[in-house]
Amino acid sequence: MTAPARLYPPAVEAAVPLPPAAAATPPPLEWSWSPWRERPRRAAAALACTAGAGLLVAGVTHTALLAILLGLAVGGTLSPLIVPQRCRIDAGGVAVRGAFGWERRAWSEIRRARLEAGGVLVSPFARARRLDAFRSLYLPVPAAGRARLETAVRAHLLGHEL
Repeated sequence: MTAPARLYPPAVEAAVPLPPAAAATPPPLEWSWSPWRERPRRAAAALACTAGAGLLVAGVTHTALLAILLGLAVGGTLSPLIVPQRCRIDAGGVAVRGAFGWERRAWSEIRRARLEAGGVLVSPFARARRLDAFRSLYLPVPAAGRARLETAVRAHLLGHEL
């Protein structure tokens, strides 16, 4: 059996820089947040508003299909308050999975990130703007293990200079 062929002479191989260690980048973070566990009163109020809007439309229009559709529209708007969310921060960016699937922001799209009392806000704008409500992404952090998770989130944000 023969030894594998060398690509470079030994002196050149020693001078070739090695890629940075994988330990330099923090490992991916993934967690879930349930509004029913974290804020049950707010979740119940959002569900009651959704049902109330559906009943109100049903009483006014007497059309079941329209009542269901408008009830789903209100429920979709309030879904972050009703549906559990799955959050992920990795080398590619940040992502949140809610009622309508994954919403993702690449690190190249994020200009500002802020740790808040209940989560992490990432925005494509360098300064706070009115459009933050529509373009930013909020990753809620559960109360259990919040300090440990916020430390890991800070490591990712610092790694991307945010």
